Formats: sequence, C-alpha cells, structure tokens
Amino acid sequence: MGCVMHSCDLNFKIFFESRKNGDLKNLLEKIPKGHRSLVDEFNFKYTPNNTINGDSKHIGVIHKNKIEVAAPWNYGREFTTLHEIAHMVWAYKMTKELKKEWKKIVKNTKKKPKDEYEELFAMAYAQHYAKNKLSKYDIPIWDKFITDKVPI
Repeated sequence: MGCVMHSCDLNFKIFFESRKNGDLKNLLEKIPKGHRSLVDEFNFKYTPNNTINGDSKHIGVIHKNKIEVAAPWNYGREFTTLHEIAHMVWAYKMTKELKKEWKKIVKNTKKKPKDEYEELFAMAYAQHYAKNKLSKYDIPIWDKFITDKVPI
C-alpha cells in the first residue's frame, strides 16, 4: 500500500530488534536469578513464522547455545520464551524426587494428561511468570508447586 514489502519487512525487523532486548531483559528479570543463569550464555532468536523455520511442529526450541522462538498464533512470545526456559529448569534444577512429586500432582488434577509431564511443567512455569496468563493452565496447585517447590 504505502510502502514496498521489502522495506516494510526491513523497518519491522529494525523495530523488532530494538524492542527485543528490552523486552527480553524485562522477562528475564521476572524469573529467579538461578533460572536466569541457566540461559546466560544463550542467544535468543525470534522468528516471524507460526512455527520454527524448517520445523512445522514446534514454536520454540533449544539449540546448543540458542533458544529460538516463533510467533505462534495461540501463544505470546513471552509465554513461549518462558516455556523454553522451563525446559532448562526441568533439566538442571528439578531433582528426581521433585519430578515424581510433579507427576503425582498432575495425575491428581488431570484425568489423563495428553502431554508429557515435562511439557505440562513448562506450561505451568510459563503461566506462573507470564504477564498474560492462559486460563487453560490456571491451576492453583500447579502454581503453588512452581512457587514453593521449584529450586531457585
């Protein structure tokens, strides 16, 4: 309409890159310092597609030293970024005992969980720290577990 598609893409990219660092910094300040340290050496890459480039099944992924987040239709980038960080928390902060306790809580609050327990943990973690919460994961006992049990 008023601009050539290529220049609009470039302008959006410049706008997005300028916003990304401040938004990411604010997001990371919301989570415990011990959780931030898990991703200190990671780069964050945000892509404009509904799913990760070359991967039609995922909206976020952790590579060797990069966390990549798409622009999914049903979830905000903040929620998706927190979800990916939660996978790091699950892997490096949660003990076997805490994972068992989490599985028991999930079994007692969901009839037959469709998702894996780690995925549900990541959703609960993102729900706990996200500004815009999802009612689907607004389960008080899950939130209490994130608050009271997850090691900092």
